[in-house]
Amino acid sequence: MWKWKKEFFYFSKGDRIAIILLLNLIVVSGGIFIFMNKFTFTDAVYRDQNEEIQKDFVQFENNLEVIEPLKEESADNNESPATPHKSKKENKQKLQLGQTIDINLASASTLTRIPGIGDVFAERIIEYRNSLGGFASLEQLYEIKGITVNKFSKVLPYLVMQRKHKLIKINKVSADQLISHPYFEEKQIQALAELRKGGKINDISDLSNNESFTSRDINRLAPYLSFD
Repeated sequence: MWKWKKEFFYFSKGDRIAIILLLNLIVVSGGIFIFMNKFTFTDAVYRDQNEEIQKDFVQFENNLEVIEPLKEESADNNESPATPHKSKKENKQKLQLGQTIDINLASASTLTRIPGIGDVFAERIIEYRNSLGGFASLEQLYEIKGITVNKFSKVLPYLVMQRKHKLIKINKVSADQLISHPYFEEKQIQALAELRKGGKINDISDLSNNESFTSRDINRLAPYLSFD
């Protein structure tokens, strides 16, 4: 009995090698099968996820096409949409080199189209221009608060003076009118009144001979005075 069992379960050396190779082949085959199934499953999942993402993106694009532009609410919160209007930046396109504006004619809004001139400085230019009766020289911009050599050099290429400034009829103008002019001081207005009492003021030399007027005053006033 024992001998039969021993012979039944006995394997030669060649048999044992064959069995070991067979077992190795089974293990390797099983590993390859599991490995391939795993990546096949992963690829399938990836494809499913990729298809889902593509569907979502297509839906997103479709939604973008049907979105209507937002409308501004009216100031009084009425349901009716507000009238479309352009922003200040759209209405104030800056000038290009070669384009100029007349400093004695331009509005504050037009002046802001010049690179380097904002709303505040534009208003100062208009206010000073009105007090002068118009600019006689572009260098008069130096007399405005906030102007620098650098700023002046930037705005100068865009400015011209085609419209003439107003003249002051020195023999007829009233004292009240002269008070608002930046080039006249109270003592000079009184001096003019005294000069006119003695007769007509004939030319600029009548003022330059008066101690109330400095050479700087004369140079600034000369372009504005009419002796008719």
